[in-house]
Amino acid sequence: MKAVISDYCKKNNQYVRLDEVSRPSLGQKEVLIKVVTASLNFADVSAIKGDYHALREEVFIPGFDCAGVVMDVGENVEGFSQGDRVAGFPNGGALAEYVSVNSHLTYRLPENVSFDSAASILSIGVTAYELAHKAAGVKESERVLVHAAAGGVGLTLLQLLKRKQAKIFGTVGNEQKKRLIEQYGATKAILYRSEDFETEIVHSTGGTGVDIVFDSVGGQVFEKSLKCLAPYGKLITYGHASGQPGRLLSTDLHSTSRSIVGYSSGQRQHECPSSLRASAEKVLDLLSTEDLSTKISRKLSMVEVNTGFQLMADRHNIGKIIITP
Repeated sequence: MKAVISDYCKKNNQYVRLDEVSRPSLGQKEVLIKVVTASLNFADVSAIKGDYHALREEVFIPGFDCAGVVMDVGENVEGFSQGDRVAGFPNGGALAEYVSVNSHLTYRLPENVSFDSAASILSIGVTAYELAHKAAGVKESERVLVHAAAGGVGLTLLQLLKRKQAKIFGTVGNEQKKRLIEQYGATKAILYRSEDFETEIVHSTGGTGVDIVFDSVGGQVFEKSLKCLAPYGKLITYGHASGQPGRLLSTDLHSTSRSIVGYSSGQRQHECPSSLRASAEKVLDLLSTEDLSTKISRKLSMVEVNTGFQLMADRHNIGKIIITP
């Protein structure tokens, strides 16, 4: 079968190559899926460059999520059968014609949810839902700062926070993204390249700060975000897209009763896969009722996948890029 293989070359920005590989074997608790659509995530770029905490292999098949049709099931699998329309988190990478998926990480699609929509929202939707409802426990009308608000997780978070009637602040890199997050419910959009987000938050909240910060950037953004928190506020860290970890002193926390919560969807997939089912099914249900939407910017073939990775690496893409075998 055809699959995309990581082969990062800094000289010509070729992130991957298309190759022939063996069809994955099927474990007793696994489902074999013929992929109809897979999606690209920024974490794929980090993984290919060797900067992703959950992946150590130098050569691998990238891709965190996909949607397709069940072709076969392991002997200890219940609830799925050949022909089912599903989405899931594959064991060995989603950018392939066929993938094997732990049955606990396989989710049946509602009838009115397309393969494209399901693949484009699964990773970002589950992450955003878990961040808002489990890691942060967002309450009605709280003040929230979302970094990288125009990204996949960011736009999904905005929709979930709007349902909580939160006052939302979001950081973005340009005017186009500023207009977009305002359409998605942001109370105030901050252009981080020309505006200091710490100053803007302090001014906009009358010096009090926000109740929650969602940070996937790390580095100095993480460190400055602490200063944006109100007493008893929470900083939720779920990535370091800047390539740098954030650093802090214990005195930054106990003197104001602030807290920091770390979250990794990948870690939960590996250590407790069944724990994600409720969140995944809720996201797909919200998608089916149009209470949650996904923005697909491009649909590319496997041959064109390097174009998608470069757009993401250059921060030129808004919305999700999906791939078809």
